[in-house]
Amino acid sequence: MAFLKNMKIVIVVLLCTILGLACTTGDSNTDPKESKTDYSLAPIPTPSPSPSPTPPLLESEQATSQFVAGASGLGDSYFPNLGNGGYDVERYVIEVEWDPEEKWLRGTTVIEAKSTDNILSFNVDFAANSMQISEVTVNGIRALFTAEENEIVVIPAEGLPSGTNFNARFVYEGSPSLFLMENTSSIIGGWFSSDQGVFVSGEPSSSRGWHPVNDHPQDRAQFRIEMTIPSSLDFVTNGVFLGTTQNGEVSTWIYETAHPRAPYLTTLAIGQFEEVIAPSVGGVPIRHWIEEGIDQEIFESLDYDKMIRVLTDLFGPYPFDTYGVLALNRQLGFALETQTLSLFGSDVLPRHNIHVHELAHQWFGNHLAVESWSEIWLNEGFATYSEALYYEAINPEFDIYNYLVVGFGGQESQWLREPPPGNPGPELLFDASVYYRGALTLHALRRTIGDEAFFTSLREYVDQFGGANVSTDDFIRVVEEVSGEVLGDFFDRWLFGPVLPAMPS
Repeated sequence: MAFLKNMKIVIVVLLCTILGLACTTGDSNTDPKESKTDYSLAPIPTPSPSPSPTPPLLESEQATSQFVAGASGLGDSYFPNLGNGGYDVERYVIEVEWDPEEKWLRGTTVIEAKSTDNILSFNVDFAANSMQISEVTVNGIRALFTAEENEIVVIPAEGLPSGTNFNARFVYEGSPSLFLMENTSSIIGGWFSSDQGVFVSGEPSSSRGWHPVNDHPQDRAQFRIEMTIPSSLDFVTNGVFLGTTQNGEVSTWIYETAHPRAPYLTTLAIGQFEEVIAPSVGGVPIRHWIEEGIDQEIFESLDYDKMIRVLTDLFGPYPFDTYGVLALNRQLGFALETQTLSLFGSDVLPRHNIHVHELAHQWFGNHLAVESWSEIWLNEGFATYSEALYYEAINPEFDIYNYLVVGFGGQESQWLREPPPGNPGPELLFDASVYYRGALTLHALRRTIGDEAFFTSLREYVDQFGGANVSTDDFIRVVEEVSGEVLGDFFDRWLFGPVLPAMPS
């Protein structure tokens, strides 16, 4: 058997040579702090099919028997290199150690996955410009790999037929950092590190800044994260906290998810934190992690009991097992709906509407994830309109139109016209019109089809597509089925037209 194993490695080396790849098995003894290997990555052509056996296979059988290179992206029109094809991740097992003095991360990530095609190789997203992989194994056998800035190509010792369960283990270390999203000049995500501490944040991407990942909402997975840090520090991430183990001057913190999540919805923080347990709401435990220095009286004014009760009445049961806020003692200028534990900067922490917004994202964005990032209004328009619906629920005289329009200069404001929220483009993914014109689209829909059909449509939409990826067409189909109306022209004008339509009376 040893002979056969070695022959497989020889074959893969020959394959690398034929395909023009600069591959490594991770045998180098180079210290990544001293130097960094300059890998080159050539495109992997689709291998020619093997000669047909006798009797010849049917044409359809030939197609399904071919082995191909896994795609380097999932076809997202805005971010073509996000995600990877040929496999589906079931779980990430991440065991890493952070050295705050050296700003250095080292450890392993195991990707437990299933192949969805017959693949000779597969890609993972990873910030290889700041982190170096020293070894990759697939099902315990050393694999060849090659790296460029944000992409790793892994070539197992043998191909993986469609439907094969496999484990890919990556050993790596380096100084994790931030990265700029492709096709943009300002959208940044990744690992934020300073003398104050560490946190991870970024939409549509952040995880590839610190671990190998299939980084797209189309591939949600479970996570187990074990972080080893000096015992003087705390580690927080979303998921179920399983406890800590002590080993000398370091501690290992362990968390595990109860629900699959998109990778960008993972957050973490390292620093000085206090866990604050609030009363459960409708069976949903509420826990917050609050960084040292934040005035906890802010949380006394936040009525999460009322927020959750209002939103569950509108959309259906809360979709996860817990909720809370990760409050950082720094001015971020934003909050992010990281799953079950929304990330807040201290400057936005007192704003009630933002708490409602991020809570609403647990339904719209997390439970229902976008099929493509061009559908971002399904996240942001819905969460923004949820703010208005919450205020209307606690004050029936609340003027939703005024809330959504006047603050931006009125109906003719350019903020509400451009870009159209149905296709804002990657550079303007988080422009104000995506939020507010997206929300106005929902308000106009409500006035067009009436309250009963509108709120029935929202609940039906969540019920049908919870746990799945969604598109605008999915939402339109639900609304048309519920209302009995043809609404294609309505959505075209409100989501894609150059002019903001007049609000129906």
